[in-house]
Amino acid sequence: MLKFQERSLLTFGNHKLSKEQAIFTLPSGETCIGAGECAKWCYSKKAERIYPSVRNSRKWKLEQTKRKDFVERIIKEIKKTKRKVVRIHQDGDFYSQEYLDKWKEIAKKLPKITFYAFTKSLELDLWNNLTPNLIIIQSYGSKYDTLIDYSKNTSRVIESIKDIGRNEFLCPYHDESFTKCGECCKYCMTPKRVINVVFIKH
Repeated sequence: MLKFQERSLLTFGNHKLSKEQAIFTLPSGETCIGAGECAKWCYSKKAERIYPSVRNSRKWKLEQTKRKDFVERIIKEIKKTKRKVVRIHQDGDFYSQEYLDKWKEIAKKLPKITFYAFTKSLELDLWNNLTPNLIIIQSYGSKYDTLIDYSKNTSRVIESIKDIGRNEFLCPYHDESFTKCGECCKYCMTPKRVINVVFIKH
């Protein structure tokens, strides 16, 4: 078993995300302070129930985020990986303002790295001191949907393709030609105009 200081905070790729991006995850539920209807069908909770090791790993990472040296440690690890894209919270969410501000600081100190995160923690101060390389995408279905800033990035889950709205982009994950996020599509991880992405519930 790896020693405490040797355990990695990051993983690289999975069935959906390219190995060319680093991934940081947290446990679902306890970090999802804005969760609304999604709590009823959370994919992450299911994985944590099936695989206790997954839950334990995420809980360990949550503990690390509360350490004073978290920012320093993860910056060092990101640099070592040489990845140019970091997905924050494939699972979990920004659970406090202090924690969110740590990621803002990390992004500021690594301006050549692109960070992106979907969040339902809409009651937090998402936008102040936000650098262009940290892409925050507001997710519908939270307890705070009334706080969504429609002039900024959004995402939502839909039941079928007929529910796609004007100016919304359908994630190609549902297309037969899909390979990996970051390979066939970089829509959510490219700093640009306002992002409005939708995912079909599966």
